[in-house]
Amino acid sequence: MSTRTGRTPVKSMVLACLVALAFVLPGLVPLARAAEPVAPWMLAPWLNPAPRLAEAGVTPGELAQAIGRRLVILPQAPRDIVIPGSHGPRSFRQARFVSAAAVVDLPADTARRRLQDFSGYRNLFPLLPESEVVAMDGPNLLARYRLEIPLPATATFTVDFRVKQTLEADGSISALLVDGKAESLIAMLGGMTDNLADQPVVARWEFLPLNPRQSLVVFTYWDRIELKSFFARKFMEAYPELKVAGPYMAALMAAEAIHRNFIRTVPRVAARQPQGLQSLAPLRGLIERFSRHGHVAVLEPDLVPEPGAKPLPLRYVTVATRVAAPPAATQSWATRYHRLPEAIKELREVGVRDRGREIDLDLGIHFGVLLIRFSMDLQLRNTWVTPYRLEFARTAGDMAQLRGASEWHALPDSAGTLMLVSAGHEVGEEAPFLLRMAHKLVDRLPYVDQLGSLAAQLVVMERLKPWIERQVAADRKPASADNNDKPAARVPAADRSQQKEYVNE
Repeated sequence: MSTRTGRTPVKSMVLACLVALAFVLPGLVPLARAAEPVAPWMLAPWLNPAPRLAEAGVTPGELAQAIGRRLVILPQAPRDIVIPGSHGPRSFRQARFVSAAAVVDLPADTARRRLQDFSGYRNLFPLLPESEVVAMDGPNLLARYRLEIPLPATATFTVDFRVKQTLEADGSISALLVDGKAESLIAMLGGMTDNLADQPVVARWEFLPLNPRQSLVVFTYWDRIELKSFFARKFMEAYPELKVAGPYMAALMAAEAIHRNFIRTVPRVAARQPQGLQSLAPLRGLIERFSRHGHVAVLEPDLVPEPGAKPLPLRYVTVATRVAAPPAATQSWATRYHRLPEAIKELREVGVRDRGREIDLDLGIHFGVLLIRFSMDLQLRNTWVTPYRLEFARTAGDMAQLRGASEWHALPDSAGTLMLVSAGHEVGEEAPFLLRMAHKLVDRLPYVDQLGSLAAQLVVMERLKPWIERQVAADRKPASADNNDKPAARVPAADRSQQKEYVNE
C-alpha cells in the first residue's frame, strides 16, 4: 500500500532549516554598524513598548513553577506601538512580541548586574567577539557589538550593530536597534551587504526574584526587519514563514545563552522521551492560554550524556499551535501523508506503508534557494501510542537520529485543536555536506541544532495550520458533539476496510 507524500509535521524541514538558519541568520537578529556619529535621539529618553510579564497576568512564581528547568517562549497579544528613529517616531500596527523565560541560579540583582555590563557581553553570548559602550547619558547608553558567524567551506557573516540600551527604573533593561550593517561572503554567490539603519527591533530584559538564590529571566523581543540584499530577498520569498520564526529564534538565542551561563549542571541522563501534554502538564494551562496569540515553544533542559552513551540523548524542542478545526478533522488531515506536499513543498515524494498501528514512510526531500541546493532521503516509522499521540523515529536515511511525537488535543475554550509537535535530532555524518557544515557551528553555538529544529517546526506549523483549516472548511459536514470534543480513535487494521479515506485515501 503506497502513496507519495510527507510525514507528520516536522521531518522534512528539520534538516533543511539547519542550513536555512545559517544563511538567513543575519536578518533574524539586530543588525547594524557602529560607524556613524552619535545623534541626540540615540541617547534621548524613550518609552519601550515591549510588554512586561506582569501585563500578561502571570506571576514570576507561577511561570517558574510551570517551566522548571525548561526554557519557554510565549507569544504576546499583538499591540500597536511607537518607537523612536532617526527621522522621528515610527508607528507599527499589531506588533507581535514573544517572551523567552527561564529560571537561573542567581539572585535577581546579580543577574541584573551581569546583563548591565554591556562591554562584557562578548563573554556571555556566543558568536559575539566584540562589545563596548560608546556613549552614555544618564540611564541611556549606546553600545556597539559585532556578530561573527563562520561556516566552514560555505559562508562567513560579519554583523556590526549599535543598540540603544536603557536602564529602567524597575530594574529591567530596554534595547532599541539604532543602525548597522551586515556583510556576508557566501560560497558560490559572492559577497553581499545589508544596510539596516532604522530597521525596527525592540527588546526588554526582566529579572524577577523567586528566592534568595534564584530568579526568573525574561527576554521579550520583536522585529520587523526587511532585508535588502539579493540573496536575502530571494530566501525570504521562498520562506516567508521565517518572518514569524525570526523573533522566536532571536529570543531563544538570547535567553538560552543566559540560561546556560547561570544554571547548575544538569544531571547525567541516558535518554529522554519526546514531550507531550502529559509530560508538560504543569505548563498546559499556560500553553492553552498563550497559544491564542501564536505558537508556544518549549526547549528541554540541556543534557550531560552518560560517558560513552550511544546514541547521544536528544534534546527536544516542542511547538504547540492552535488550529481552527475540530481535533478529529485536524488529526485526519495532518496524517493524510500523500496530501502533505500540498502544504510542505520540500516533500517531493513519500512512500507510505500503513500496517495499522505502525506506518512506515519513505521520504524524498529537496531543499533549494538559488545555487544552494541539496536532496536527502529519510525513512521513518510512525507509531500510534494512543488515539491522540503519534510517535515517529528515523529508521534509515541521511541523518543520524530523528525522534519525536505529534499530538492533537481539544481546547477548553473553543471547538478548535491544540496541535503539538516535539522533535529532536542528531545530524551525524550521513547528512548532506551543507548540513554537516552548518552543524560545525555547534562548537561555538552549542544549541544550533535546537535553533534549526525550532525554525523547522515553526515553518511547518505556519504552513500546516492554514492548509488544514482550508481543507476542513472545504469538506465540513455536520458533526456530533463527540467528534468536536476529541480525536477519532484509530481503527484496527482488520476493521479498516470502510475507513480507507481516513488512513490511505
